[in-house]
Amino acid sequence: MKSVGDSGNAIVPTAGEKQTPLVVRTANVPVETEYGRYRRYLRVDFYFSCAYCTISEAEAEAIRFTIDHYEPKTAREDLVAVYSNLMYACDECNTRKGDRFPPEAARKAGHRFFRPDEDIFDDHFAGKDMLLSQKSNVGSFTIDALDLNRKGLQKLREIRLRLLNCEKYVAEGISALRQFRIDQLPQQIRARAQRSIKEALTVQDEIVENIDNILREAAKSALSDSEPEDKARLAERSARLKHLEGLYPGSWRAGSRKKKLKK
Repeated sequence: MKSVGDSGNAIVPTAGEKQTPLVVRTANVPVETEYGRYRRYLRVDFYFSCAYCTISEAEAEAIRFTIDHYEPKTAREDLVAVYSNLMYACDECNTRKGDRFPPEAARKAGHRFFRPDEDIFDDHFAGKDMLLSQKSNVGSFTIDALDLNRKGLQKLREIRLRLLNCEKYVAEGISALRQFRIDQLPQQIRARAQRSIKEALTVQDEIVENIDNILREAAKSALSDSEPEDKARLAERSARLKHLEGLYPGSWRAGSRKKKLKK
């Protein structure tokens, strides 16, 4: 999975650069009969991050990671152990996704889940003030169905942004020290200044490495706290999903559709 901007946006490519999906799957993965055996390949291909909300294992801490079937098992039994149908996902997103399976008409209109191994992130999402917004039906459905603007993810994006700025300031500070002219200082404090600058340059790598540890601790507390969600936001999200389901009649759950076929 390629880098995703800390406000929730994919990093904008330079002019003329061709955009590619966030995830590039390993070629020639050995065929397995049990999908759980693909876990080690999925973790690497998805950069130890959730296919949908992009939270990493290091950031998630208490949230476990699972194997998600893009096409639900109850809808496509033939794809249960097919590697290309498997996504690496945090338990939060996988639980929300469940066996959601939009009717064919809705899918043709773009009301389906985002696929990080096929879709271009910037074609479907934009980000502002720690919130994701949609640029397509794919983006809209994915944000609402998986609640990609839930409190924990908003906090995570804020933490990422703060740490990005922190690393930037660390680098700029060290650069300034390197360029500082000691001979401009009074003679009596030059030696002390030289020692201080040398010590600062020595610990530069340690400071930058500590940022990852800060991220772990901050993300853990942010995602584990039971801060209540915005009820108005949740109500609006639910209303949008119900409206969409009304536009495309039929079962939106693979399990329900399967039960109807058996009757």
